[in-house]
Order: sequence, then structure tokens, then C-alpha cells
Amino acid sequence: MRQELTLLFTLLLLVSNLAGEFTPLVRKRVSEVRLALVATDQNNRPLPNLSPSDITVLDDGRPISHFELRSAADLPLRLGVVIDLSDSTRKSWGAVRSALINSLEQALRPEDEILVLTFSNEIAMQRTLTDPKQLDATLQSPKSGGLTALYDSIYRTCDHNLFNTDDEPHRSAMILFSDGEDDLSRHSLNETIAKAQLTGIAIYTLSNHNAKRTRPGDLVLRDLASTTGGRDFVVNNARDLQDALSAINSELRSSYLLYYHPPDESAVRSFRRVFVVPTQSNGSHLRLRTGYFTTP
Repeated sequence: MRQELTLLFTLLLLVSNLAGEFTPLVRKRVSEVRLALVATDQNNRPLPNLSPSDITVLDDGRPISHFELRSAADLPLRLGVVIDLSDSTRKSWGAVRSALINSLEQALRPEDEILVLTFSNEIAMQRTLTDPKQLDATLQSPKSGGLTALYDSIYRTCDHNLFNTDDEPHRSAMILFSDGEDDLSRHSLNETIAKAQLTGIAIYTLSNHNAKRTRPGDLVLRDLASTTGGRDFVVNNARDLQDALSAINSELRSSYLLYYHPPDESAVRSFRRVFVVPTQSNGSHLRLRTGYFTTP
């Protein structure tokens, strides 16, 4: 009996000491929203010297009183060039290849990185480049033909390591050459848009046909662009294509990064809509992706 009491007393003493030495660990998640913002005038020309006093930021309808606005002009660019080589778009390949090489050789800087991906029913070629002069050899003889896995190809591009490392501030964008048609993908359009929004990639789309005639894929391309902060173009000849690429390059080099802490910390994953409106009625246009996903 005495041994049992001694053992019980020892156990109680041990528990008491452990309780006294225990220090609760409190973890607090601090997050920051970062959104790319494009500001243009009524003629779609980039607006220089945009300041925080020029805009109002709304997060799920709630005004954000404290935010930072920084120029992204000097930030490295991580650019995905995604080219649809299915039967429906193969005829425009020659013009696309020539205009793309000329445009990127003039616009890209040594610190920029490029991911080139071509596809039809599957990924035909995927290569990361650091020198735009490598484009000529890279785009020589691509495979083509067959059905179109558009959404899967965009989703896979967004999943690439090029866009998923946070070692330094940068701009992420994708230039997509396609007619917007998909007849093979496992991912849906909404899943693809959500993936691009989560990765922070602005999608710029280019479709080759007469702008006076609307095609079914145009609405898909417009959704991809508008929801991610990009822009959709319809080009009908080599001059239109070159002008569109010049406009994209200009936007990427004159955009801004918007930073702020969310109004509250969410315990569950959710999507929050963000609106940025000009404080003055001067004809300016502000464009960014439609929102962001919270991280519980």
C-alpha cells in the first residue's frame, strides 16, 4: 500500500512540474495581398506617376485605408509564351513566330525569364529561356495538329516552377496565341482561371481572325484576360499582331504593384473580390485581376 501511494505521489508531482513548465505556443499568420495594376488613359496609353491618392481600393466591398503602390517598371519579368498549334490555328504559325521573335528580342532584359510552351492535343514542347535570341532555334519545327487541350496547357504553364518561386519581387504574365477553342482538356475554364489568379499571372490573349466577326472562342479568351488582369486582342494581319505585342510590352513595363494587408485573417480558403477605382473622373482606366484567394 505504501509503495502504491508513493508511486501515485510521484506521478502527481511529475504532472504538476510539467504543467508549470508548459508555455503555450501562439501562432499568428501575417499575410499580404499583392496585385499587379495597369493604369491607362482614355486612349489606352500607360499612365506614368500613378500615386496612392489617385485610387480607391475595395476588398470585398470594404475600403482599404492603408496600402502601398509601387512601380513595377524595373522588376524582372517572368513570361510564359503559350502557342496553340492545333489544326484550327496552324495556318497563322509563320506570322506569329516572326512577330514574336522580333518583339521579345527588343523588349526583354537580361534579368527576365521566358517559358515557351507549344501544344495541340498535348504539350508538344516546353523550354525555359533566359536569352530571347534562343527563340529562333526553339521555335523552328514545332509539332502540331489534332485536337486542342487549351485549358490543360494553360494550367500546366501556371504550375511551372518559373511562376512559383518567391525569391524576389517580379511581374508574371502569359502571352497566349489561340482561337480559344478546347475539346480535350480535363480542367475546366473556371479551374484554369482560378489557377492563374492564384499564381498571379496576367494572361494576354491573341486570336487571329477578322475582328468584325465574333467567334465562339473569343468569349473564352476575353474571360481569361479580364479575370486575370490581362487584355484580349484580335489581330487580322502581321501589322495588327506587331501592334498588339508592342501594347503588351508597354503595359508590362509600365504597370504597378499594389500591396496591402487583408481586412481580416480568414480561417478558411475563400476568394475575395478586389476593385480599384480612380478618385478623379479623368478618363483613366484601371485594370487588375478580379481578386485573390485567402490562405488559411
